[in-house]
Amino acid sequence: MLYAFVWTNPKPWLRLFGQRAVQAFAACGFVGKVLQFSTCLLWAWAMQPTGLCLRQPLTPAQLLVGGFLVAYGQALNLGVYRALGTRGVYYGCRLGHSVPWVSGWPFSAVRHPQYTGSVLSVWGVLLLLWGALPAAMATGVAVFWTGLYVLSGLVENYL
Repeated sequence: MLYAFVWTNPKPWLRLFGQRAVQAFAACGFVGKVLQFSTCLLWAWAMQPTGLCLRQPLTPAQLLVGGFLVAYGQALNLGVYRALGTRGVYYGCRLGHSVPWVSGWPFSAVRHPQYTGSVLSVWGVLLLLWGALPAAMATGVAVFWTGLYVLSGLVENYL
């Protein structure tokens, strides 16, 4: 919700943080990710009577496909950070900074590489933890998370 707010209403954010608007947004994004991942980890741990552990060994297919999705997803995310820097990733173009247009990798590989990378990582982790989580609930979380990234891409495209 914060990303959509800053994208569609940058002026209040700028008034609140001034020249440090991008840094404040990056800090909020970092804290949000820490809360997001720690909440998911605690939830996964709480779902098991003995804590987070795999009930059965990963199959080679799980390891290969899940590992590939996480690795490629994170490569896309790192590529976006390297190509755009903090100002580009955290909406510097909306917060008063000039951010050059980038058309090389990872933007040449997929549309919205940061969101695509995050979605691939979510589904890869789901595959890697498939035996350790309640499947229906975990899949629901992954579908919800995917929907948020799709919505973010739509907001950036059309608003």
